[in-house]
Amino acid sequence: MIARGWQAVALAGAVAVMGGSSVGESTRAPAAAKGSVVKMALAPFPLHQVRLLEGPCQTAQEANRRYLHLLDSDRLLYTFRVNAGLEAPGEPLGGWEAPNVEVRGHFVGHYLSACALMYASMGDRALKAKADALVAELAKCQRALGGGYLSAFPESYWDRLEAMRNPPWAPYYVIHKIMAGLLDVHVYCGNAQALAVAEGMARYFKRRADKLSPAQMDRLLTVEFGGMSEALHDLYSITGNPAQLELAHRFDQAAFLGPLALEHDNLAGLHANTHIPKILGAARRYELTGDARYRTAALYFWDRIANTRSYATGGSNQGEHWGEPGKLARTLASDNQESCTTYNMLKLTRRLFSWTADPAYADYYERAFFNGILGTQQPDSGMLMYFTPLATGHTKQFGTPYDSFWCCYGTAIESFAKLGDSIYFHDDDGIYVNLFIASKVNWAQKGVELEQITRFPEQAGTTLVVHAERPVSLALHIRVPHWTGGGARVKVNGKTAAARPKPASYLVLKRKWRDGDRVELDLPMSLRAEPMPDDPELAAIMYGPLVLAGRTDHVAFFLGDMANPASWFHPVLGRPLTFRTSGQPTDITFVPLNRIMNERYGVYFVITGEGSLRHRQLLAAQEARRKREARVVDRVVPNDAASEAAHNLQGQNTGSGTLRDKGWRHATDGGWWSWDLKVLPDAPMTLACTYWGDDVAPRTFDIVVDGTVVATYALDRNQPGEFFEVEHPLPRELTKGKEKAAVRFEAHPGNLAGGCFGCAVLKRE
Repeated sequence: MIARGWQAVALAGAVAVMGGSSVGESTRAPAAAKGSVVKMALAPFPLHQVRLLEGPCQTAQEANRRYLHLLDSDRLLYTFRVNAGLEAPGEPLGGWEAPNVEVRGHFVGHYLSACALMYASMGDRALKAKADALVAELAKCQRALGGGYLSAFPESYWDRLEAMRNPPWAPYYVIHKIMAGLLDVHVYCGNAQALAVAEGMARYFKRRADKLSPAQMDRLLTVEFGGMSEALHDLYSITGNPAQLELAHRFDQAAFLGPLALEHDNLAGLHANTHIPKILGAARRYELTGDARYRTAALYFWDRIANTRSYATGGSNQGEHWGEPGKLARTLASDNQESCTTYNMLKLTRRLFSWTADPAYADYYERAFFNGILGTQQPDSGMLMYFTPLATGHTKQFGTPYDSFWCCYGTAIESFAKLGDSIYFHDDDGIYVNLFIASKVNWAQKGVELEQITRFPEQAGTTLVVHAERPVSLALHIRVPHWTGGGARVKVNGKTAAARPKPASYLVLKRKWRDGDRVELDLPMSLRAEPMPDDPELAAIMYGPLVLAGRTDHVAFFLGDMANPASWFHPVLGRPLTFRTSGQPTDITFVPLNRIMNERYGVYFVITGEGSLRHRQLLAAQEARRKREARVVDRVVPNDAASEAAHNLQGQNTGSGTLRDKGWRHATDGGWWSWDLKVLPDAPMTLACTYWGDDVAPRTFDIVVDGTVVATYALDRNQPGEFFEVEHPLPRELTKGKEKAAVRFEAHPGNLAGGCFGCAVLKRE
């Protein structure tokens, strides 16, 4: 019944009842957006009415603009032209855009969006011309392919997908990006040809989808399809073509959205960035049809991610996947916080804020923006990141100009082209100031420009200056963040306002404003610890909206009061937003995570009392590690190229990778691998191997040292949820008089060997 309900098309004048708004009963909401039957509480100002002023965001925007200009159009078009049988000058791009990669072409869609957004944000006519020219060339490719289909890979991919025989990686994900890019060029650059190309693509895929039964379509939707629903709903909002709405609805995945509409949390184990775009499509469907089930699904989904699965940074995943709600302490790794997911969660948050005007959404937006967008771009080169590590001792990894093009490269060039899109919102009567970023917004319809002068977050506050040719009556709604703790103060033209700002709300100043009127807002920032939900002694340190990162390459702990970090954590004089611990076993300097670039760091640290149970456990663990290290004769690190090469890696049917921040190596179906490790010629030795406790059979293998089987081991969920080490004593005669030994892992027929997450030769205890 749920699946059938989700397949219903709700149109005919549906009207949704909006939830309560924090702006008060007297606030009138803007009219419904174009094509929408839902009346929004607020509307964001169009990008062309907002301009960034000197500050970190403007610097990041400019770095992104340089990168957009750097990329060559012929290289971007190369695989499209080859697929269309057209002459393809130049050379192909690398990374995910290489000619042999199944998601080639996705970045070009992002690039179109970024150029269009940058034109709206900065008025860069050269990028508009570049986007227009790309659209013209893509239209030629579309005509060469028959007038509807457009992609950088052949139509045979769709035959494979629809038959679900060796389905390609994520073909509809790519189509979504291309269509979204075309629509952005149409909307922001006024390009009619871009709309025509997108409509042709929709007609082509409508014909293909019409041939599929509901069961076949459901099966197809198990392969990542990105934001097809969102893109097609956006297209429908422009054209009003009911065929496009019908096609969009076929991408509303019943198996995923249905439980969320019933407020059932079905998110554990899901691939994060596959599913947030589905919610964005659901949100658009609610706006365009008024079907309240989609509203429920979107609001509930946001709550389950933002409030039960998000780190202090606003990021929410490890290894691209979500875990169980409230279970975060054991997920810290090098592959936390995929940049794409932050981009998409901000898109969703912005939309939900427009529905509700709830400051909780704006507070989350600020947190994720400062800690999950800013800081993912190298300021000098404009290069971009995939993951933001949250485990201690890692560095941020940036890509290259021509050989990366991960999914996060695409969303990042969009993010840094639209940094001004959520600073200001409005209803019919006033402006909402949501983010404290040096900028100005021109509300031409009201004859007023609002300038924001600030060095936030180095400056704990902001100043708003009104520019108007004649007096204008309107309300200024200024967000008072939750982190101010009741200490915010406001002055209007130098006089303290009677209104007392309340945290997590909007301060409303309603009056007749004149040219030059000034509002000064003090936003006191203080240190606080934000612990993990499942480990109250493991916490990140925050200062205002900023997550602070400790400059360290090793795991540390702090002895102090969790409720009062300012008692052991102090600002460094003369160095803004820089702090240092005092009186700790190891003192560390902290700066905002978004300022960390090429150095090792940590975000979460144990904070406990001296002599506490946790302190005693930490000291015992340190002593155990010291004793363990004293026993090590040699070790090899799986999946570390230098370490494995130094240990003469050999093998057949062997592969490697990472899991939970640890490298592994395995061998499949009778395969093997070996390393040469040092031994002591005159002492008994032990071989220690580390495994993952959730690996399942068939994984039976022999461990062979210099031709002698020393152990046969089997893995089948031996210690669920954790890594564990097994010591295999080596017969004395195998190492006597030797300086090294070959350690070989041999899979039994039909089995895997490993994965092995660590291998060391130890002295016997």
